[in-house]
Amino acid sequence: MASTICGWCGDRTHMTFLLEPYQLPEAASADGSVWMSAFRCSSESCQRLSIGWTALYQVNHQALAKQQMATLELKWEPRRIRRPGFPDVPPEIAQTASEAHACLSVGAARGAVALARAVVEATAKAKGITIDGIVGKINALRDGGIISPLTADASHQIRRDGNSIAHGDIGDEPISQDDAEAILEFMDALLDEVFQRPAKLQRLKDRHEERKQGNGAAQQLPAAPGGAPA
Repeated sequence: MASTICGWCGDRTHMTFLLEPYQLPEAASADGSVWMSAFRCSSESCQRLSIGWTALYQVNHQALAKQQMATLELKWEPRRIRRPGFPDVPPEIAQTASEAHACLSVGAARGAVALARAVVEATAKAKGITIDGIVGKINALRDGGIISPLTADASHQIRRDGNSIAHGDIGDEPISQDDAEAILEFMDALLDEVFQRPAKLQRLKDRHEERKQGNGAAQQLPAAPGGAPA
């Protein structure tokens, strides 16, 4: 059985072979000798079918293909589309950030980086910074103490990679999947610093104040006759 995150239910699960591997005709494949098979998710709440596939060279019969596919990391259809939530971020920015992650999860690295750049600029606007140019907006976030110098540097990296796409220079500096993943980590750190961490700290502060008020009210209860608390 192969282990992966099921594209249907999102759980990490074992995939059980259902059919013998099928070799895709060379005319239909751009990846060499591609073998595919149907698998079933072993999660009791899912049981849906997925297609696992990989390129196997110098393999010409099903038994060997099945043996190798059981030990290799396969590619899967459907793929799991990741859409994390950002509950403390303004809805329009949160939705764009979530779409950036969805792009990355299906291999659309350029789309992910372009959306991350949009998130940076929209974040500055959400904090009332409307000066022209994304460079000035990032610097204003830093100078206003909204983000740290380190986060500003990371935001400028998002800007630089995003600019190469937004300005049509898509062939000058190719964006790899790893590059896009790093850019989205920078984006997530920016959103955490600007929106999510302050909101979390405010909730903790509010709960602390509520407990203090509750304890103060309990201490002020009048005493019952004989000295016992009422």
